[in-house]
Amino acid sequence: MREKIIEATIREFSKNGLKFTMNDLAKQLGISKKTIYTVFESKQAVLVAVADYYTADLDSMRKELEEDTSLDVIQKLEKLLCALPEKYYNIGLSRIYELSEKYPKPYRHLMRAVNRGWDQAQKYLKEGMEAGLIREVSIPVVMAMVKGTVYSFMETDVLYQNELTYEQAKKQMVEILMKGIRAGGRS
Repeated sequence: MREKIIEATIREFSKNGLKFTMNDLAKQLGISKKTIYTVFESKQAVLVAVADYYTADLDSMRKELEEDTSLDVIQKLEKLLCALPEKYYNIGLSRIYELSEKYPKPYRHLMRAVNRGWDQAQKYLKEGMEAGLIREVSIPVVMAMVKGTVYSFMETDVLYQNELTYEQAKKQMVEILMKGIRAGGRS
């Protein structure tokens, strides 16, 4: 039941952002709202569980990427920086800023998951420079640029106001960044 509620929450978020209600979840699942409250004490608790679910999927995706020997360090870095588990595509992450404003606890929980990937990105940058695939750059500067952009996407309405999806914005960010750091001006 817990997983069904979490998956229903993800679907409701994609349709209505954070405006969905526990009644909406109950209706979608064909159960009573009371049943949901036997599993989760509040909407915030459901959102924390969604963040946990996302975290597990993101961690799994990072591990698979690390173990993938068919990719070079540049490809791994690009994939890591665009990392978004497939089931979260098109769920309206351009409105994730609403979570930071209205539900700071689940938002902080989500951001801890996002922040866990930065060490892996730094590792790939260093390996890429050592292999001559990435020109010598300041890793702290590159990471500040990436983190600042991701935080801007997640904490402001910039994507929503410009009718960009989170996926589109991350892809563009990574394309711009990778063109700037590749060795020899290759794109």
